[in-house]
Amino acid sequence: MSARYDAIVVGSGMTGLTASRELAQQGLAVANIEGGVLGGLITNVNELEGEYHGSGADLAATLMTQAAELGCAMLSETVTAVRRQATDLAVATDSAEHAARCVIVATGAKLKRLGVPGEAEFEYKGVSQCAGCDGPLFRGEDVVVVGGGDSALQEARVLASSCANVRIVHHAAQLSARSSWQEAIRSCSNIRVLPMSEVTAIEGAEVVKAVRVRSLSDGSVRALACAGVFVYVGLSPSTGFLPREVARDASGAAQANDALETSLANVFVAGAARAGFVGTLSDAVRDGRIVAAAVLQRLRGA
Repeated sequence: MSARYDAIVVGSGMTGLTASRELAQQGLAVANIEGGVLGGLITNVNELEGEYHGSGADLAATLMTQAAELGCAMLSETVTAVRRQATDLAVATDSAEHAARCVIVATGAKLKRLGVPGEAEFEYKGVSQCAGCDGPLFRGEDVVVVGGGDSALQEARVLASSCANVRIVHHAAQLSARSSWQEAIRSCSNIRVLPMSEVTAIEGAEVVKAVRVRSLSDGSVRALACAGVFVYVGLSPSTGFLPREVARDASGAAQANDALETSLANVFVAGAARAGFVGTLSDAVRDGRIVAAAVLQRLRGA
């Protein structure tokens, strides 16, 4: 074993960082393990709404600093498995194996892919899922955003500030984003929504040149010229490393009881990896606090 902790939190999104900070504040030996981008998907959000302000990256950085200053070990490793041992839980990563009395799964979810021809081939060559990161590369160009939720519209708004034209391709007749974001894009003269439509292929040579768009109303297909394609069509829970005994719903999200404990004793789940999670930033933070309290009660009561 590389190290033994009271609790290991897998994931450094808002839920994971909140739980890590809360537990470290109580004097527990805590490790936060993250194999991807620190902060998770929130780092893609340029402008937060509601009770939080500023960028998602800044908010995540603040939480991470607070957790680290309280003694939480921040480990840059990818978790590959969690399994029950005699008295502890073993958390295997790509570079070590750690032991913990409790494990919190806060791995969130990853952005879904379209699964159409050309998507994989043109990744980093015009296909992106981060307007804040890659938007400046398409200054003065036409781009396509796929999706109709909050993330799609927010990213379209970001792109509109530098791109010539932004086309939002959405499969439904109406957008599903909050009214505030729908109002925001209506104020942008260079954003146009294409409802009842779907992208069937992404085309190009060295880089993206166009997308094939099929009308769900009449079945017609046309080529829409563009330099970039930004995909925001939902999330897929990141729970693949969990053992079979952890019950999941149809989407792959881990199921939990009221204390956010899974069917594997002392393994808890919170945030977007949890079945039934609503999905707002406030909900992510709330889940982090609830799961930290549940773990603290389990450890202090044991």
